[in-house]
Amino acid sequence: MTTTLAYQPTPLTEGEKAPDFTLPGVDGKKYSLKDFSDAKAFAVIFTTNHCPDAIASHGRMIALVNHFKDKSVKFVAINSNSPEGLHLPELGWTVYDDGFEDMKLIAKDQGFNLPYLYDGETQQVAKAYGAVATPHVFIFDHEQKLRYNGRMDDGRRKIGPTQKNEARDAIEAILAGKTIEVVKTRPVGCSTKWKEKAGMVAKEDQKWKENPVSLEVTDAETLGKLASNKGRSGMRLINLWSTYCGPCVTEFPDLVNIYRQYSWQEFEFIPISLDPKSDTEKVTKFLQDHHCGLAKTTKRFLDQEKRTTNNYLFDGDTEELAKKVDPEWDGSLPYTLLVGPNGKILFRHSGAIEPLVLKKKIVAEIWRQEAEPSSKK
Repeated sequence: MTTTLAYQPTPLTEGEKAPDFTLPGVDGKKYSLKDFSDAKAFAVIFTTNHCPDAIASHGRMIALVNHFKDKSVKFVAINSNSPEGLHLPELGWTVYDDGFEDMKLIAKDQGFNLPYLYDGETQQVAKAYGAVATPHVFIFDHEQKLRYNGRMDDGRRKIGPTQKNEARDAIEAILAGKTIEVVKTRPVGCSTKWKEKAGMVAKEDQKWKENPVSLEVTDAETLGKLASNKGRSGMRLINLWSTYCGPCVTEFPDLVNIYRQYSWQEFEFIPISLDPKSDTEKVTKFLQDHHCGLAKTTKRFLDQEKRTTNNYLFDGDTEELAKKVDPEWDGSLPYTLLVGPNGKILFRHSGAIEPLVLKKKIVAEIWRQEAEPSSKK
């Protein structure tokens, strides 16, 4: 069976005029092409909130703008992704989605120093420019004719300075009236998430709901080994809960969504029910109703340890459980523990979690390992 994309972008070619646009910015203003018409050089950067290549480039994008802050150069960043074209695991490198409201949050968190515009409603601007990936840079001269098209630099997912910066070189050549040595490169990164992908996203949602759900009754010794995370480089999100606990039941869907969002990472969700053993059937039904099955990417971790599930019901003395899992647990439910490599505690919380706070801890560890590949060994 052949799979075809709903839309294949064709980038502008050298010498073409910049297509006009009118888009809302995160600062509450609307921007059009004419707002940038008085610049000697003008850069349009298609970027996004979720793509790891784009996230890594945000700091370099800010540095590029600062590099030309006293020159006649203007910049604009545009997010053309539709949240309808994304499924949760694609957001596995961020705490944000690609909607307009989250654009405001990431622009504030990262300290964006250029207008950040939203094209995700119609995606017409991305199609007019032929944006292929994020980030994708288009640089125009004083006549707003295209002079460079491609990547910003050779950084990919690197945080910090790069060896090559073709976008900067192109702008400097335009300002100096010189010939641009490199006028086209490949913009490597995540493809634009077109609205037409919504049907594919719905199918992925259905696949998730169909994942089998199992439950195993176990003891403190077994759970302590899981919490120790010995010899592993990934994370384990452990949640002590009960169907009799109101906050536990309320927060549980958030925890399942967090697991799904980061399931492409080396990340596991291990809910531990403290319901009585006689309620095994009730707990299993709750887990099924909340689609707390295993992601296919998680199964390999279970196979390594000869386990069959990540859903457990504890049967034993809770004092022994606390000693094995986390001696700092005060006994209240829910209790959430994020365990990093070799048992390092990255986050612990008694009571219902704030999802954004937890996700920021997860993402900080993901990017720490991205910056320090040796930590994965």
